[in-house]
Amino acid sequence: MHADETTCQVLREEGKAAESISYMWIYLSGNDGLPPIILYDYQAGRAGKYAQQFLEGFHGMLQCDGYQGYNKVDNVLLVCCLDHCHRKFYEAIPAERRKKLKLLDINSEEEIKEPLLPKKEEIPGMIPAEVGLAYCNKLFFLEKQFRDLTPEERKDRCLETEVPVWESFYAWLEQLNPVKRSKLEKAVIYAKNHKKTLRNYLQDGRCEISNNAAERRAKSYAIGRKAFLFHTSTAGAEASAVMYSIVETAKAKNLNVFQYLYTVLLYMPDYKNEPAGIEKLLPWSDFIKERCSRLIDFENQTSEYHEPLPV
Repeated sequence: MHADETTCQVLREEGKAAESISYMWIYLSGNDGLPPIILYDYQAGRAGKYAQQFLEGFHGMLQCDGYQGYNKVDNVLLVCCLDHCHRKFYEAIPAERRKKLKLLDINSEEEIKEPLLPKKEEIPGMIPAEVGLAYCNKLFFLEKQFRDLTPEERKDRCLETEVPVWESFYAWLEQLNPVKRSKLEKAVIYAKNHKKTLRNYLQDGRCEISNNAAERRAKSYAIGRKAFLFHTSTAGAEASAVMYSIVETAKAKNLNVFQYLYTVLLYMPDYKNEPAGIEKLLPWSDFIKERCSRLIDFENQTSEYHEPLPV
């Protein structure tokens, strides 16, 4: 699973001032071959107990950033996101030199030449943050090459090609003595503190090297937040969490979101108390795939007349 969280504001929340910060948590299924599910969960704070409560009963690998709150989740193997480490080294590079460098994105469709790791004799001519960025770019490039392999093949290729890069990266880190309270020190400390969890993805070929999947869903909420600014009540925040869950899961299944919402609202009044009917309205059902993956004539599907669900 992937997890992330982003801020929100609720004006009328018991025990909190209107200008205080609340949180929208995001959880989604990983690359396990099953239908993708994205769930948003509104909570009053960012304490690790919220993730612990939501994920109670889940056992497996949890991909997240380096936030310590996820340590409270029981019975999971934490997988830290390399992208956070990646960005910290990038931000430690002076702005003028940064313009000439590429920050690789594993999800980009752009074809990129394989980045080369600096040779020992080249390192003295580079600033340390550039070297750290080069190691991260190399790992992202390799991961992108293995994206379409089976989980078993991915794991084998990662262990063969990426483990030596990680070993070289940490051997280089041990030689650094960054300036106190500098951006480089923050990048180095992050990499050292998460040495084990950054590499936990190597244990399972279904696992990813970054948590971008969850961050993209947090961004979807953040874009909406720019428009609506705040929630008036906790009920409104919880309703938004439900709607974002429905819409983002539909998008993950490549459905026409408008058609999907139209279909759900059309049938739910008649089937809301029938589990079999609700199953047919889930975004991965054959009924929904048939009706919401293409254009349909809405004029023939109205509240007065529509074909019954095949239950």
